[in-house]
Amino acid sequence: MSSKEIARTTNLSERTVRYALKILRDQGLVREIFLLEDARRRVYTLNLGFEKFDEPIKVGSF
Repeated sequence: MSSKEIARTTNLSERTVRYALKILRDQGLVREIFLLEDARRRVYTLNLGFEKFDEPIKVGSF
């Protein structure tokens, strides 16, 4: 799912979605995939292979 699709589905701004995706990607919970047809486009998928975390996930203030 692209960040635009997530924003549309959740009624959040694209900026908020991109920020949240960056945090989730940095924590290893989401994978970013570049499309072969258009390398500028990215889609995101859950990383189902993540290990249990020893520490809580840290999120900065919005």
